[in-house]
Amino acid sequence: MHLIHILVTLVAVLTVLSAVALVLGSRKSERIHSIWFLMAAVGEAIWGISMAVFLSLSVGTAAEALAPWMVKGIYIGAIVMDVALLGYISWKYKLGRFATVFFAIIGVALSAILCYDPSVLYSSINITNTGNSITVDMSRGFYLAYAVFFCAITPAFCAFLIHSIRYSNNKKMRKGYLFFLFGLMVAGFMSLIFDIILPPSRYDLIWVGPLTIGLVIIGFYYAILKFRTISLETNWLRVLSYIVLIGSAVIIYLLIFHLVFSSLFKIANPSFQVILLNFIMLAIVILLTPAISELNSMTKSLILTKRIDIAYITKKITAAGRRKVDLKDMSGFLAEHMHFSYVGFLVNGRLYGSEEHKVAAEDLVAIKELARPARGIWQDTSRIGKETIRELEISRIGIITNGAGDEIGQVILGKPASKTLLDKNDLMEIEMIMSLMAIVVGNGSRKS
Repeated sequence: MHLIHILVTLVAVLTVLSAVALVLGSRKSERIHSIWFLMAAVGEAIWGISMAVFLSLSVGTAAEALAPWMVKGIYIGAIVMDVALLGYISWKYKLGRFATVFFAIIGVALSAILCYDPSVLYSSINITNTGNSITVDMSRGFYLAYAVFFCAITPAFCAFLIHSIRYSNNKKMRKGYLFFLFGLMVAGFMSLIFDIILPPSRYDLIWVGPLTIGLVIIGFYYAILKFRTISLETNWLRVLSYIVLIGSAVIIYLLIFHLVFSSLFKIANPSFQVILLNFIMLAIVILLTPAISELNSMTKSLILTKRIDIAYITKKITAAGRRKVDLKDMSGFLAEHMHFSYVGFLVNGRLYGSEEHKVAAEDLVAIKELARPARGIWQDTSRIGKETIRELEISRIGIITNGAGDEIGQVILGKPASKTLLDKNDLMEIEMIMSLMAIVVGNGSRKS
């Protein structure tokens, strides 16, 4: 089986898994409506897997017996998917119910005709070493009827989607429907070309339709998760969603790899060794992703000296609050990432600083006895010795308070690394950081 056929099969499986998660995660009032989505996913799976198996059959008696069933699965699966998609999108409207029943009747009729007499679709099935195909019989009219069915139902569910987008009161759901509309329009256009127009002359590209539509359905499931329209209350539903989303990302990566590899080396299918190497490299990248993300955040926080990366600092302080914290190490971290020459914490008469500075005992007492500010956290430093201020390059001293408003320590800031003065935004961000540090200082977990 070629790599692309494996990807089509995996997309089909993930599509069904996403639909199962949607049905089980939906509210009871929405669960029946979500069954339409599951039916669409099952139809896509029948369409895609039948196609992948048919294109992968090798010459032999077993292939000749299996091929007619796979061909039926290709066309009947697509019909089931289209009707179910229309039902999912339009069933809540009276006209939508009528349209769904109308297309369902036509779909059942086409499926019954194909099952009763497959020769209405093809005159022969060709299983060869160079590629499998069917010889479409255009004279019987079935293929033309199938094409008209497809070309009629696609604009129908797109029209109902546009109506839902226009009149929905839920802004988040409108965004999800907008993505679904755009995806279905693109995938529908590609299916029209590769699954309707080209098959009579070229059958090897029919995998494009189920692959693109399957990815669109999974993408819509991601939009549903993002906009919180379902509730994943159980752990196994969350795990199922992780499998769907991570699996989809892997498939997209491998699909891009396949297209690039085929274009560069003019080889239809990469060897097993090349595919294995890609899986190994992909696994390495996935394992290194957290470290790469952390390195990127740390580097960004360090090099952008004119602003404070408050998101990164907040993440690190929050993580530090869960374990024993060395205030000296924390002061060094804050000095680097808040871009000060020095940061120190005066707690219980002891100074924890980012640099080795000998501060006279009387200066520590003077800092500790600074008057509490009437507003904010910043204290008047005029009572501190000028030599201490000059030695530590003190720019600000502020109080750290607990939730009850009691003072539990003080923070001493040195000279800003790239600014002569701190503006209002800088001070506001520093105050936010100090409010988090109050938890670290006051929880009794620091090292002595």
